[in-house]
Amino acid sequence: MKRMICLAMCALMAVSVCACGDQKTDAPTGSQPQTAAVSQTETGIAPTESGGSLSLKSFVAGFDKTPTVYEKHIYEDKDLSVKVTGVDYNAISGPGLQLEVENHYKKDIVIQAPYAVVNGFMVSPEISINVPAEKSAKGTLTLPYFNLAISGVTSLETIEFKLRIVDAKSYNPISKTDLLTVKTSAEPKEKEFDESGQTAYDEDDIKIILKGVSTDRAYSDGAELMVYMYNGTDRNIAVQTGKVIVNGCDMTSVMNRTILPKKRAVDVVTFYKPDMEEHDIAVIDSVKVSFEIKDADSWETISSTELINVEQLPPQKPTTVPTAAKK
Repeated sequence: MKRMICLAMCALMAVSVCACGDQKTDAPTGSQPQTAAVSQTETGIAPTESGGSLSLKSFVAGFDKTPTVYEKHIYEDKDLSVKVTGVDYNAISGPGLQLEVENHYKKDIVIQAPYAVVNGFMVSPEISINVPAEKSAKGTLTLPYFNLAISGVTSLETIEFKLRIVDAKSYNPISKTDLLTVKTSAEPKEKEFDESGQTAYDEDDIKIILKGVSTDRAYSDGAELMVYMYNGTDRNIAVQTGKVIVNGCDMTSVMNRTILPKKRAVDVVTFYKPDMEEHDIAVIDSVKVSFEIKDADSWETISSTELINVEQLPPQKPTTVPTAAKK
């Protein structure tokens, strides 16, 4: 959903924004999207933390599909019962945790998930389970391969997630669960987190590290800046982009990632092809970006950065970046 929203914004900007001059448009910000509907292709390219590229098809083929979970209830109260029944590795978009939900409310509900954590990394899960009043239903919490690939997660060890219950007719929130934890049969591995790269922010147990710009992408609509984040605090934070400037031109790029306490995230700031073509950018010569850090619950600003010159840029080969729009 986040990417589709950004693409729509790009189309609007192409009509209303003139190519770089004295006029500047602030990069839009907004609340964190609750799900990310990821469209993937067999020939897609997913960037890695090392700044190179990895075929998403190869990543999926090499993903460890052996870990299982024991069937058990993971949540129980007077209104709702949730049971995990297994792991499904057959979906194209990503592995899925299979759930069975019993609805004790006297009305239809929908089960959603604002976020999930896999092996300590935040991901954007896909789930929507419609459960009739006083009935049960089955569904899957899907963990997108793209999120797992850029985070370097190659096996499911620990899955954490929070469920939100909404009214099926009005979609008004009813309640939400605490953070639920499911451990798989995978043998826990000692974690080594790659925090190399260009430090954009490192204060008060919060880190933002730039991993460089890549034009070898999972989606053939531009280029992207990979960003590693760590939240060592005891509160939920949100890291979002402020201004994003490529070759002196404002981009309609948005990154907004919620990070739970003591968790990590890897996300991308995408420079979309419509923006690149609008500004006749065939070679990326310079990238500047700023970030804002907020309390994810109160939305109070914790800190922000100045514009940062990104050091690691893609090889200067015009054939590897979007072709300039013809006049």
